Amino acid sequence: GSCKGARLNKNALAVWINGKNINDYIQLSISDCLIEIENLVENHLTNQEKQISNLITKEIINRLTFLKNVGLTYLNLNRATETLSGGEAQRIRLATQIGSNLTGVLYVLDEPSIGLHQIDNQKLINALKK
Repeated sequence: GSCKGARLNKNALAVWINGKNINDYIQLSISDCLIEIENLVENHLTNQEKQISNLITKEIINRLTFLKNVGLTYLNLNRATETLSGGEAQRIRLATQIGSNLTGVLYVLDEPSIGLHQIDNQKLINALKK
């Protein structure tokens, strides 16, 4: 189809930023995408472009940083949900919830460290404290 296997519609694929479209970015790991977006903002956008894109780039950086902080740097952004482990899926759901900026919300986490390596447990605790 017109998506060329990217599972994205042609309108999404038509937007190019600094020589890349969304398909290029989602093929990156979380850590590499974070580096790319930070580099884009710091070195390739004009002041006007930074002002226009500030809300979205800030949100992308915040979510990628959370995913990095909970030990998911190795995951590619185009990874299918059904291929994630239980621990990976739970941390991604947490990133989504925390990124929604709701206030006055209480989260009850049932066994938040299930399926996590001990190192990842500490990363998750540290990220949630922020």
